[in-house]
Amino acid sequence: MVVMSGRKSTTNRYNLPPLTETQIRDMADPRSFERGRNYYHDGAIIDPVRQGMELRGECSGSRYQPYRVRVRFSDRGIVDASCTCPRGGFCKHIVALLLTYVHEPESFRELAPLEEMLARFDKEDLISLIGKMIDREPSLLSLLELSASAARGAVDAASCRRQALAALRHEDPSLIEADLRGMLNMAEHTAAKEDWPGAGTVCHALLSVLSSGYEDIQFMDEEGDIAAVAGDCAELLGECLARGRPDARTRREWLQALLEAELADIRLGGVDFASGAFDAILEYATEEEWVVLEERIREAMEESNEWKKEMLVRMLVSWREKHGRHEEAGDIIRTLGTPEQHMLWLVGEGKPDAAVDIARQHCLDKPGVITRLAGELVEAGAREQAVSLVTELAQGAASHWSYVQWLAEYYRAQEDWEAALQWQRRVFLQNPGVDSFAVLENISKKLGIWEQVRSELLHAPEIEKKPHVLLEIALHEGDVARALELLPRVRSWGWRNYKESVAGVAEKERPEDAIALYKELVEEAIGRRQRKAYREAAAYLHRIRKLCRRTGAQENWEDYLAALRRKYARFPALQEELDGAGLP
Repeated sequence: MVVMSGRKSTTNRYNLPPLTETQIRDMADPRSFERGRNYYHDGAIIDPVRQGMELRGECSGSRYQPYRVRVRFSDRGIVDASCTCPRGGFCKHIVALLLTYVHEPESFRELAPLEEMLARFDKEDLISLIGKMIDREPSLLSLLELSASAARGAVDAASCRRQALAALRHEDPSLIEADLRGMLNMAEHTAAKEDWPGAGTVCHALLSVLSSGYEDIQFMDEEGDIAAVAGDCAELLGECLARGRPDARTRREWLQALLEAELADIRLGGVDFASGAFDAILEYATEEEWVVLEERIREAMEESNEWKKEMLVRMLVSWREKHGRHEEAGDIIRTLGTPEQHMLWLVGEGKPDAAVDIARQHCLDKPGVITRLAGELVEAGAREQAVSLVTELAQGAASHWSYVQWLAEYYRAQEDWEAALQWQRRVFLQNPGVDSFAVLENISKKLGIWEQVRSELLHAPEIEKKPHVLLEIALHEGDVARALELLPRVRSWGWRNYKESVAGVAEKERPEDAIALYKELVEEAIGRRQRKAYREAAAYLHRIRKLCRRTGAQENWEDYLAALRRKYARFPALQEELDGAGLP
């Protein structure tokens, strides 16, 4: 086993920036670092490689196939790190690869740059090598087919579709993104040669496949990376429309692909899929082409709910506004738009009273729409109508908290502190919390009456019945004694466990109380009998050890930890987590 030290650093043997274990620890979260260190000790990194400014390796994990890990450097340090494991982020496998580099740089095979390696082969050897690679990984054949057609200056659309469909069949989202991004890179290289038809062909196929298939893989795209590929593809396809001078048929197909991407995003609920697709349509579609696109938009309306219909109407209106057809845009909103769209349109037309009438008829059950209307009215200079409507609703039997909140924010913006205090008090009493309490404090101090207001609030019947609110305020004010006093009253309040928060603020003034609370948290975590909970227990134990050392109770700490290990001696997973966390 390698003895590790935070002081050890790599040499510049590979011309990479120096790297230390301490720097790795700072980049990763504590759990990832500790588990990555265990992976390193266990020799989990397989065949580590250094090629130029990049480190690569495979790391054994819970799946049959090892995870592929990659770290890329610049002169200033790490610029990118990725792993094919499902966790994402700066995971333990990345930590293990970097620790291997820090402590065993000689274990990395050094490879020449790819261009230099390939230059050593003659044509026959290269053909043989590629054939062997395809035998090992048949999916590379479609990539070769696509690359070959691009090299001939005649990109094959069918090959593009096959390659994109093959990418979507991966079970790993990072592999999907990598394959799709590879296709997009090919399109960008093709565009750089001013082969706009070729670049457009790749983008058209790629965007079409993604628009029809993204719904099936959306659950895998947690970070939106695949959706972002679609957005970049839409942007490049728009550039191909502008600079490539495609024939009429090709233009229609490319514009249709952009429209279907926008419709896919609406169908999925507005997830930012293929961002910018409709902007490209607005920029490049001619009036004749728009007529065909509008037919498709109107067709989609027939199968849409209210929100989706609103988005589709917005598209029709945006086109007309783009081309200066203001009256036509108004007609679309009046005939096809939702009451909300009609209402907001009237505000822009300088008809606030008519807009308020529609709100009263159709939107009184939609507080979010009402407050949005109020904001638009204020922006349009119709403050009286906005305040009158919201005040009436806030004082009515069907009052909603958002009306009270809007009025409090409005009067704060106007620096009418008396009115702001009145409405902010209602905000706090209806939805008590630290944030609304802090706003009240700020307003009351401007009026010079904070102590009086504070006393009234904390003794209000609505608040006294909610000890968790009083506890949160005590934590906000740093009142450790009050927080400890209130804690027993809120231990069973809802889902939240306040012990950790109270222990945290008690560490400085009341370390013994903090230790006692952390010990309770340790027992609760162990009682859940899960690996994740055992790691939580280890984190609390670290805090206890720190406090014991600070207060000179090191012996008490050692006795406590020894007793805890004996008590749970038959919990091997817990013992393993404690060992890994450096709690021997």
